[in-house]
Order: sequence, then C-alpha cells, then structure tokens
Amino acid sequence: MRIMNSNRWPLLIAVAVLLAVAVLAWPRIQVVIEPRGGETVYVVLKTTGPQMEFWQIVRAGMEAAATEFDVEPVIVGPKWEKDIDHQIEILAEVIEKNPHGILLAASDFNRLVPLAERAAARGITIVTLDSALNSEVPVSFVATDNVSAGLKAGREIQRLVPAELRIALVSHIQGVATAIEREQGVRAALESRGADRILGTYYSQNEPELAYRFVRELVETYPDLGGIVAMNESSTVGAGRALRDLGVYDRIHLVGFDNSREEIEFLEKGVVKALVVQRPFNMGYLGIRTLAQAIRRQPVDPVIHTDAVLVRQSDMFSEENQKLLFPIVQGRLQ
Repeated sequence: MRIMNSNRWPLLIAVAVLLAVAVLAWPRIQVVIEPRGGETVYVVLKTTGPQMEFWQIVRAGMEAAATEFDVEPVIVGPKWEKDIDHQIEILAEVIEKNPHGILLAASDFNRLVPLAERAAARGITIVTLDSALNSEVPVSFVATDNVSAGLKAGREIQRLVPAELRIALVSHIQGVATAIEREQGVRAALESRGADRILGTYYSQNEPELAYRFVRELVETYPDLGGIVAMNESSTVGAGRALRDLGVYDRIHLVGFDNSREEIEFLEKGVVKALVVQRPFNMGYLGIRTLAQAIRRQPVDPVIHTDAVLVRQSDMFSEENQKLLFPIVQGRLQ
C-alpha cells in the first residue's frame, strides 16, 4: 500500500480550511460577485398614446436610464390621459405581477392611493413621477416643481396684461396634482388683480379641440379678455389655434406650458408669448434611475425636482433655451 507523503499534509489541511471558509462565506461572496441589475420594473404612465410629445420625450429619458442602470422597464398606461378608470385597472393588473418596483405617473391625486398602498404592502417599491399621490407610500417623487412653474406663468401673464383686463385659466385634468399645483401658483401670482378679473378654470380633458372651443367662446363672450394661461401642452395648443384662427393673438396674450413642435412654432410667430418649459427627458431619466436605486436598497431623496424655465420669443434662440426647446437632440441628462 502506498503511503502519502507526510510533507503534503499541511498543504491539504490549508486547502480544506480555505474550502470550509468559502462555503460558509458563499452567501456574502455571491452578492459581491454576481452582477446586479436586470430587474423588471413597470412604468404606469398617464397616457401611452402618441398625441402628447411631452410623454414621448419622458420615455426617451427612461430608455436612456434603463440602459445605464440595467433595468427592464415595461411601460403601460391608457391611451387617453383623461381615462383615469382605465389607469386604475392597469395599475391593479401590474400589482398582481409582483414586479420589483413601479414608477407611477398618477392621473388622480386621491383615487390611486388605495392601489399604491396595496402594492407597498406586498413589498413593491413605488416611485411617483410628474404627479404626486396623496400618500406617504412612494419612496420618492420626481417632478417639476409645479407650484413654482405656475408662479412663473402667472407672473408673466400679469406683466403682459393691463390690470383692468381679464385673464382666463385653461387647464387639463381636474383632480390631477399637476393641474392643482400649477393653478395654485398662477393664482398666487395674480392675487393682486382681483377675483373678478380671473375667468375659469376651464378643463380641456387634454383635448386640444375642447381647449379651442373654450377659448373661442371666451373671446366672443368677454371683449375685455386680455390674457390666457394654458397649463399643459394640449391646452396651449388648443388655445393657440383659437387665437390664431380668430386673428386676435396681438391683443390677447397666451402663456403656456411645454414645448411641442406646434407650440414652438406658435412662440416663434408670436401666437404664444411665453412657454414654461419643463425638462421631460430629465424627468424620465431620473425616474428610472431613482427606482433602480430604491429597489437595490440605495438611499434616494424623497423629492427630486426638475427645473422649469420661462422662455419668451425674444430669447428662444439662445443656446440654453434651444437645448430646452429641443431636448431629444441634446444627448443625455442636461
């Protein structure tokens, strides 16, 4: 019988000890050496329809962040932003899939709260985007500071319109946080004008055609109408078309929100006097980045505000404002 060389025993003992340590430490080692990422997350938007350029730019930002932070976003939502019932149904279906996380742009401040709380009770991480929820459940909220944005629009229309003339407010969806907060900011800026000089608020349901009808009726009914604040893309487009078609945009000033191609054309021609431009690419990018960090138990800020800038016709061609007006061609996070 062959006898093992006694000089090899120390080596074998050392190997055995190392193997034992490795087995005991494997759970911790695995976390370190396994690639992290690739989690499936759901994005529940207010609308997935092509009618609003704002959301297309948001989605471009999401796609950039998804690649960088290695998550797989599934983007869902109703065709029309006004279809709150359908968004509620979609969110309920998403929760049943038990994803790692949900990025939610809520179409109503209150009505989606019970579902968000149900998701949190299941351990699903919630981050809200663009519009807040009346709940402490979301770990972070990524959005424009809409009260501040409303103040900018309100101060500009206050500057443009003589005190004796009326100003009308045209908004998008009643009950959605963006509409509530922007109107709050606009009204705060117009406080000195007096309530009898302010008309509205008129809700367009995100339909440019409805905003168009409202504005035509306002122009025909109130000869002392001097200005309009339109609080999102579709409202601004509809109001701008009405003022253009009636040929009254020289005497009735329009301040709007967002930067669709039609709005930019209206700004260049003077149909719109100023636009409050958000950063939708940044919003989408930061929404996905924040959700990826949260589901990986990294610290995130409870509120992340993306800026909004007032752009007038006189300064729309500055280099900085061109980046704001045309964000897709400017690369990643600005």
